[in-house]
Amino acid sequence: METSNKQMYDAALRHQTYVLRYSAGVRNKINDLLDQTEDEISGKLIARLGKSQGLTKPGDWERLNQLQQVIFEIRGEAWKSAGSLLYDESLSMVAQESKFYAYLITSVSPVILDTVTPHPETLKAIVTERPFEGRILSDWVSKLTEDDISRINKIINSGIVQGRTAQEVTRDLFGTANAKGTDGITQMTRGSVNMMVRTAMQHITSSARREVSLANADIVEMEEWVSTLDGRTTPFCKATDGKTFKPGEGPQPPAHPGCRSARVMYLSQDIGVRPSKPVTERLLVKEYAAKNDLGSIKSRDDLPRGTKGDYDDWARGRIRELVGQVPAKTTYNDWLKTQTQEFQIDTLGKTRADLFRKGGLTLDKFIDADGTTLTLKEVAQRDAAAFERAGLDVSKFLN
Repeated sequence: METSNKQMYDAALRHQTYVLRYSAGVRNKINDLLDQTEDEISGKLIARLGKSQGLTKPGDWERLNQLQQVIFEIRGEAWKSAGSLLYDESLSMVAQESKFYAYLITSVSPVILDTVTPHPETLKAIVTERPFEGRILSDWVSKLTEDDISRINKIINSGIVQGRTAQEVTRDLFGTANAKGTDGITQMTRGSVNMMVRTAMQHITSSARREVSLANADIVEMEEWVSTLDGRTTPFCKATDGKTFKPGEGPQPPAHPGCRSARVMYLSQDIGVRPSKPVTERLLVKEYAAKNDLGSIKSRDDLPRGTKGDYDDWARGRIRELVGQVPAKTTYNDWLKTQTQEFQIDTLGKTRADLFRKGGLTLDKFIDADGTTLTLKEVAQRDAAAFERAGLDVSKFLN
């Protein structure tokens, strides 16, 4: 049987994977709101500036100022909607995360536990009052809004002053269709949104777990820092990986922007003095009866006279073994190897999972030095042999 703490470790890492994917979904929703302003802003640019080049007429500056005010309103409204979306998603997430970790404790425990869930106001404060990377969530949205609109206005100002046409300025802002907009200045905003949302969601899930851990400190003995969720890790996360801390003590993720590290809770072995779950007791009684040649025994009440006390002493020790110690340190890469093929495909995608499982590629091969995900074509260019080992046609990804 897997120990409770091993089950806790596996469930926490699987959950962290899902949280990261959820973060990506929130990021996409925000970027979609911003992207929807591009056609309207482009239209306003062309309508206001036409084919004029430079600021040559008396009314040009006034038209430019009016244009920037219109753009401020269009883009600002999109950011307002993005902020509301992020706030709502964050409140839902912090409540869900609290329930998840409280449920996780009770589900893996071999004994009956009554966990304490943090007060709703405490959870709300994580979203509204607790800073991450120096700012609370609403201030991060304000900062990104200001930076985004400032970049757009700067491109418009410099472009018009340099005599560029409205169409050229539009391309500078939003990029080209061939590059899917990644060659425009607004790509910087998408990158900032990605980093902010990922860090915010990490802050929320980590803080919710911390509150659950503190509220149940008589059950949760310690937590382990696991920082190998990416192929690349910062020096701090690498140095902290595998260290254990008491609930509420030590560093908490996120340790830096975009941090994907996690802290995993572990149950105290002292919970063995509590009543066993019915399913646990049935297993223990069966094991005890077999160990002592007592025949078919289905419950503690069926044990022969004089054996119940001995059984209780044995069961307490056995439950400590079932709870288990902190699992041996392992990397996320090695842990993922032990998971099912379905989970590997769900996490990496089928082709990447094949390369990981059959081609011998480690996770860092899918991630560039700056932490961005590589395309399959880029991976194929670097590791053609791994594609061949996995039975994949390299040319399919290179062409």
